[in-house]
Amino acid sequence: MHIKAIVYNKTRKYAGHTIDLNLGDNATVAEAKSKIEEMTTVPSQIQWIVFGTTHLEDSKPLREYGIRDGYTIYSTPTYVEIQDMPNL
Repeated sequence: MHIKAIVYNKTRKYAGHTIDLNLGDNATVAEAKSKIEEMTTVPSQIQWIVFGTTHLEDSKPLREYGIRDGYTIYSTPTYVEIQDMPNL
């Protein structure tokens, strides 16, 4: 599955940047978050993944939310502070 992710983080290093994700057909939201972390260094634990107006649960497959090739998800910060990374 090939989807796009628009990524935001608190430091504005990623302020609406679009990245391409190549994932397996049965990829979960957690796998998408891991791929975003690999590509951006934004920790998966602070990523809030949204599709349309729905927050996506980590354990569910992307397809369960109706996400298909070419669709776009959003990664925004949760605003939960991580002691080791206060500015992310």
